[in-house]
Amino acid sequence: MKIKAQTLRDYLDVHSWVGIVCGLLLFIAFYAGAFSMLEPEIRQWTQPAVSKLDVSADSDQAVQQFLAQHPDAKGRLSLRLPGADSATPLLRLSTRESEQWFELQRDGKVREAGVTREADNSGNFVDYLHRKGGLPLPLEWAEPVIGVVSLLYALALFSGIVVLLPSLVKDLFYLRIGANFKRMWLDVHNLLGVASLPFHIVIALSAAVFGLHDWIYAAQDRFIYRDGLQATVQRDGVKHPDVQRSQWLPPTELIRQVREQAPNFEPVALDYVGLGGKRTVLMMAGSDDRHFKRGAQYGMAFVNLATGQIYDRMYFPGEKGSALSASLVSFFSLHFGSFGGNPVRVLYVLLGLSGALIFYTGNLLWIESRTKRLRKTREIEKRPLHVRVMSHATLGVCVGCAAALPATLVASRLLAPHVVDIDSVHQWTFYALLSGCVAFAMRLGATRAAPALLWLAALCNAMVPALALLNLALPSLFADAASRTYHANFLLLEGLCALLALFFGWLAVRYRKRGG
Repeated sequence: MKIKAQTLRDYLDVHSWVGIVCGLLLFIAFYAGAFSMLEPEIRQWTQPAVSKLDVSADSDQAVQQFLAQHPDAKGRLSLRLPGADSATPLLRLSTRESEQWFELQRDGKVREAGVTREADNSGNFVDYLHRKGGLPLPLEWAEPVIGVVSLLYALALFSGIVVLLPSLVKDLFYLRIGANFKRMWLDVHNLLGVASLPFHIVIALSAAVFGLHDWIYAAQDRFIYRDGLQATVQRDGVKHPDVQRSQWLPPTELIRQVREQAPNFEPVALDYVGLGGKRTVLMMAGSDDRHFKRGAQYGMAFVNLATGQIYDRMYFPGEKGSALSASLVSFFSLHFGSFGGNPVRVLYVLLGLSGALIFYTGNLLWIESRTKRLRKTREIEKRPLHVRVMSHATLGVCVGCAAALPATLVASRLLAPHVVDIDSVHQWTFYALLSGCVAFAMRLGATRAAPALLWLAALCNAMVPALALLNLALPSLFADAASRTYHANFLLLEGLCALLALFFGWLAVRYRKRGG
């Protein structure tokens, strides 16, 4: 396919500059996004050491006693069923202003639970890091920025395909690993980009919607829905049954009724929405890995509290509904990878890491194209200031993120039994180490700082499986050894970090042999 040379240069300029402007944020978003696929396993790292000797596992009695002890409670009451996160049921009462956790004691009384807030665990920190692209800002400020970045990311995808079209057949699977540094990274960049293009299109467009949803909803309220979007949804949606509290079935009976209607649906939580109001609505969250889901991990069924019948399947896994609803569910599920179980999760981890590598190699190509001539004359430090700054920042941010993310998992794992606010441990560890790596790269320069930072990333990743193995071999060294158990998916997190440790170690050795 022939395209005018000037057209190619124009598209290449768009592709390069959009990538440079957005690449570092997108690297962190993709790298943390890969780890966020293992959120259930990561969450295990910060489960506190709470003795369960005096806590009951009776979900029915927990809800019954809570309602008896707190008859005037208002808000959203969530019952988290026993599972990997907790051997006993947990109750959470949340409003716009506060959040409280409760457990049923052996004496039959419900008391506040000795657990940290849901947001104070490593799984949520990694998820927020992914959604904010590493920006140290509140989520409501960072998400619109990431939404705009995602639109630019879609533009970079389109312009990159146009640039690659003339040589697509000839060069796509020709991976030349050798002394030509720029040629090697260009082959890697092109191969990863084309091979995972459908994935990147879905991620770019869905992330733009997620980041800009408040603006989109506001525009819909203003220009499309006369009465407002929320009012229109309530008017056109399924009417919720009005059931008196005395008619509510216990949780186990509700779960039994739902399983009879959907045998493959596995409930994980029951949410009593609108508690204390005119009408309480029950949403049962659960999973069915055979189908797409609307949420990041679970689908939902709206259940009649008096009969256990599912009366609204709008967000139920596998429910087709309207063409628009099916499209939205497919779009959401493809973004979150919430289908297919562990094989799909592993695939999304690999796609996320390969996406991060695309942005890293894109920056390297931009830097190398402005360095190649000076490298031959050994006048590399005479590069323009903006090229040197981008070179140092690319190394510091990308390798620093790869080191700081596992480091914060290790720090939170060691300190969780001893601190109340574990989120502060996450924030300080990640951003302090990331900032230190960037400062180190700026101070020494990318060439001299690269080996040390690569070895640091290898060490930080190696600490995750090493700590897990040490916990298994010498549990007496850990304060919460009695309550710490490892699940069947041990290798999903620890194995990933072990492979990353080997990868960064290999890069460090190769870089040293290459002589920078």
